[in-house]
Amino acid sequence: MPYLIGRILCLNLILVVAACSKPLPPLNPDQQPPQPSAEDWGKNESLVTFAAVGDLLMHQAVKDAAAQAATQGIGNQGYDVLWNDLQDELSQVDIAFANLETPISPTNPKGTGAFLFNADPIVLKSLQSLGIDLVSFANNHAYDQGRIGFIETIDELRKAQLDFIGAGDNCADAKAALIKNIKGIKIGFIGSSAVFNEQLNAKNDEACVNVFERESAIESVKKAREAGAEFIVFSIHWGIEYKTAPSQAQIDDAHALMDAGVDVLLGHHPHVLQPVEVYETSDKRIATAIYSLGNFVSNQSRFYRHGISPDHVGEPRDGVIFRFSAIRKNYGVGKSRVELAQVSAQPTWTENNWLARQRGTEKETFIRVVTNDQRIQELQAELEKATEEEQIIQIKKSLELYQQRHKSASLVLGEEWIYQVK
Repeated sequence: MPYLIGRILCLNLILVVAACSKPLPPLNPDQQPPQPSAEDWGKNESLVTFAAVGDLLMHQAVKDAAAQAATQGIGNQGYDVLWNDLQDELSQVDIAFANLETPISPTNPKGTGAFLFNADPIVLKSLQSLGIDLVSFANNHAYDQGRIGFIETIDELRKAQLDFIGAGDNCADAKAALIKNIKGIKIGFIGSSAVFNEQLNAKNDEACVNVFERESAIESVKKAREAGAEFIVFSIHWGIEYKTAPSQAQIDDAHALMDAGVDVLLGHHPHVLQPVEVYETSDKRIATAIYSLGNFVSNQSRFYRHGISPDHVGEPRDGVIFRFSAIRKNYGVGKSRVELAQVSAQPTWTENNWLARQRGTEKETFIRVVTNDQRIQELQAELEKATEEEQIIQIKKSLELYQQRHKSASLVLGEEWIYQVK
């Protein structure tokens, strides 16, 4: 399937230069410069910044890596080791989002295994330490621990005071937008899932996951606008696993949602990245969709060998920090509007020492997520100091890996959206 090519919006600026017949009088050095009017066109009254990451998959190896890190004193029972390298990126924004693709069920009624997840409540604390403020619990693993585990997860999220969307005490709550006033801008967040391993929703007045249907979703968006939301972020679990492009049906749904009032659509479930699209809506707003955020952390593609395996084998270890902003702009005569701004993406990579453990050169499980650019900078600094031939070769091989994964992710996301870590 060909990659999606988003609309490219070109704005032509017309410059009008007025010439004066007489020179202007000299400036008075004691005179204060003119102050801008409160109604100056384009004045930015407030800016809310966001970051989003993809699927949080609690495979046993991921939990093993945390347990090993805990023996070395790493915080939150070792879970901080998984994502500490992203803390600077995620803690500096106003709202950071992740897809919580695991129950948090202390009683663990169904146990764990392949495709059957559960995690300790300490994971939520670790995510908050990282900078995550909001998660979606609308996904195909929501009912991995049955209805008991689903309800326990909602309880644990509330205990942790971690905002969540896509699930609620009843179906109306699950469908409704979470509206937060951030820096004077009312932001609406809606979560939904189009795919399920088990769909165990019961009665509408009982605990519920928001099941995606286009018309129902559009109704949720309209209600959010009516409730005062000035900017809407819509999270959706959908698509075909391991496909790096959305289907035409997904594109049509995304456009319908954005036309209805969604400003940013965050897709997840395929476990690989999909493109970023910028879209002009029917009411002339500019909206954006990232069709899949890929994995945030997982044990997938652990057997990938750079330079040996086909490039696509590593795609489940490619991720992204997707960044965007909501900005209030004043267009004069008392008219202000909240708009999308500052769309960008930073590829990430999940390090996994499975191959080294298979060779016997390392014993303990090690998994962590890093930004490609940061690792490239670190390796370049190491290379400058390296003196031994074998050390230089190994550093250059590692550099080649991160450069290639950065390139691969950029080609899927769209190279025009990539930003550099400073």
